[in-house]
Amino acid sequence: MDTLQRLVEIEAIKQLKARYFRFVDTFNLEGWLTVFTDDVVCRYEKGVNTPEKTWQVDGKKGITEYWTMNKNRVQSVHHGHMAEIEIISDTEAKAIWAMEDIVEFTDALMHGYGHYHEKYVKVNGEWLIKELHLTRLRVQQTYLGKVAPD
Repeated sequence: MDTLQRLVEIEAIKQLKARYFRFVDTFNLEGWLTVFTDDVVCRYEKGVNTPEKTWQVDGKKGITEYWTMNKNRVQSVHHGHMAEIEIISDTEAKAIWAMEDIVEFTDALMHGYGHYHEKYVKVNGEWLIKELHLTRLRVQQTYLGKVAPD
């Protein structure tokens, strides 16, 4: 792959990640599902009420179930920065994105910082997220109207 094509592919992956953030923050499930492969695996670490745990969502069905469970109790703002994107082949890529998010639940506010580690595949000429692993370096949590859990 020549340099120009590599840059075109990197930009396409940046656009994909921008859609990921916009769709999740605007509660657009139909749009959000378009950024993933059918068999996507998403792992998340250190969130509200799971400070030392990792939880995982498998496939678009799992994403839809997670969305349905949280859509009426979450507001969020996500930012991705400083993408390190590596094109592995014509149909495979990986990236690390520095991230910051603010997620407000009905009983807690979380402000997190960390990294998205992702793998992509190109399907029918379009890049999709195949694996997503969010690691957090720091999480600030505020419990709204309640005492923080032990």
